[in-house]
Amino acid sequence: MRVSGLPSANFADELIETIYAAMLGETSWQTFLDQLNRISPDTFSTLFFHDLNRSSGGVTLVAGGYDSAQTDYEAYYSSINPWMKRVAATPLGVGVIGEQIVDRKEFNKTEYYHDFIHRNGLETGIGVTLFRDEGCYFLLSILTGDTEIERNLERAELLSKLAPHLQRVFRYYRTGPFNQSVLSYGKTIGDAANAALIIVDDKLRVRTTSTAGEALLAKGDIIGLDALGRIRMTNAGQHARLCRMLDRGSGEDRTAQFQNGKRSVQFVRIGLNRDVEFFAGLSVAILIAPMTHTAQAVEDALCATYSLTPAERRVLSGILSGQKLKQIAETNGIGLETVRSQLKGIYFKTGVNSQTDLIRIASGFAD
Repeated sequence: MRVSGLPSANFADELIETIYAAMLGETSWQTFLDQLNRISPDTFSTLFFHDLNRSSGGVTLVAGGYDSAQTDYEAYYSSINPWMKRVAATPLGVGVIGEQIVDRKEFNKTEYYHDFIHRNGLETGIGVTLFRDEGCYFLLSILTGDTEIERNLERAELLSKLAPHLQRVFRYYRTGPFNQSVLSYGKTIGDAANAALIIVDDKLRVRTTSTAGEALLAKGDIIGLDALGRIRMTNAGQHARLCRMLDRGSGEDRTAQFQNGKRSVQFVRIGLNRDVEFFAGLSVAILIAPMTHTAQAVEDALCATYSLTPAERRVLSGILSGQKLKQIAETNGIGLETVRSQLKGIYFKTGVNSQTDLIRIASGFAD
């Protein structure tokens, strides 16, 4: 008697229910992947992306895998993944098995199979392309040690059933209520800073702009549009930093601050976490305002208002200058957990719960 490729007859319905719970914030996307990973022993389930233009990709979430495998994939193996070299030929929303993309004998001869797949106790993969944005593909995949074709085809059919629901999640995040909340949040930051606001996506396309932002784009002395209608900072260093903040694989800080003549320029990456950014895409709010107060004066006012301790001020100063928590710890010769504890104290005193909100408050003090 053939063993089913699924753990239960209603497995698809259970997963679909979890998809909508995760979309609405009632559970996490990690919970969804952990649930999917019950499909077979010794399985890796992943939400990942692949940029054909750069021949590289990254894993947003993984269940059942090892941190070292994820690091190795992003550092090297994504660039030689033979399945991804042919991803453009796979139809959107249709689950496929690896053997439908690359012949098994051909696949077994590849470096990717020998040094990555087989070395991690796996043999083949099942996947579905969920969304395509120019040359970047977003996928759900299952890597497994099970090579039984019929079982894996059954698993591919499961992914086909999940695909329209996950595609609805992309629409919700990119064009639905969540998208509107992102734009509104960006406007709130701009209003608090009394700054010109321009929000850009990961292709450097303008998502929205304030009236003052439109005027700056038209003037073109600090920021403008290139021949393709994409944002370009006139300062090459600032433009490079903006591009890194919009690069999924860069690990760049979520905030950056510059002085450009008599104006301050701030970049604030808008988003909740990597899970949401997988579906929603990356956005950065560009804030440009007259230099009315020094950074030290802003810190002085903020610390006095919220009674921050000297230790908390050091953490705040690091955040406002664009440092990561690890960098703040190293700069001040303290442990990372100490920095995290001090940051919690700042959150409690200021009534916020994110570094982005701290930037917004500080921008208000600079007005």
